[in-house]
Formats: sequence, C-alpha cells, structure tokens
Amino acid sequence: MNLKNAKKWCQYPIWAISTYILISFTLLSVFLHMTGESFYSENPYKFYYLVGIFGAFYFGFWPALVFIIMGTLYANFWFVPPFGKFIFSYHDFQVWLLNFLLGFTCIVLIEYLQRERYKTKLLLFVSESRYLILLHRDNDLMNVLKKEK
Repeated sequence: MNLKNAKKWCQYPIWAISTYILISFTLLSVFLHMTGESFYSENPYKFYYLVGIFGAFYFGFWPALVFIIMGTLYANFWFVPPFGKFIFSYHDFQVWLLNFLLGFTCIVLIEYLQRERYKTKLLLFVSESRYLILLHRDNDLMNVLKKEK
C-alpha cells in the first residue's frame, strides 16, 4: 500500500521547530565558547551534528539539515583555526566532509525510519477502523437474522 501523506509525520508546528532550532543553536554556541579553545578546536562540528540528529528525530529532515548547515558555517568561522576567518584547508575539508557525511546519513536514516513508523501507525488505524466496520455489519446481520426467526 502506497501512502502519500507519510511525509507529514511531525506533529509540531513550524514556530515550535524554529524556536527549537534557534534556542539549541544559541545554547550550544554559548556552551562551546565557554569551554575554551582547546576543547572546541578538537571537536568543532560534532556537537552541532549531534543536536541536529536529535532534531531530525523529533522534527524531520529539513530542520535538521538547516541546523547542521548553520552549525557547520558557524563552527568553521569561530571554532576552526584561524579563528574568525573562512579558510578551508585540505585537512579542514576532510574533517568537515567526514562529519557532514556521518551527520547527513544519520538524519536521512532517521527520516526514513520515522516515515515508516508513521505509515505503520496509519495502517494500524485503518485496519482497526475496518475491523470495527466489519464487526458492526456482522452484528447488524445477526440482529436481522434473529428478528426473522
């Protein structure tokens, strides 16, 4: 059975999703600035991707993708040496590509699993409603047969 509306599995409104993205981005950025250069220069992208994966689980693919792209740009500017500049060396590109592919793969798989879970839930509701319809028709038929006797 092909369900067309499985893309709409997230029940949160867009304002709640946007609020989550902005608050988590701000809190994570403040936390990384407070930890110091020795900490965030070793892990510039990982925390943004981790929060993006949680966002994918609750809100879907597009909010998570926007979050990891924003996090990548912000982390590359502030947390990758030389700080405050967009200089992308070959080593930085390798680190970014590995982290991006890992994060992107995670959010794609989570989106796929959430859609399949939603399809299963919809099919369960349909099967329950069909069962109730058949049960009511069967009861009506039994009542008619009892009246005829």
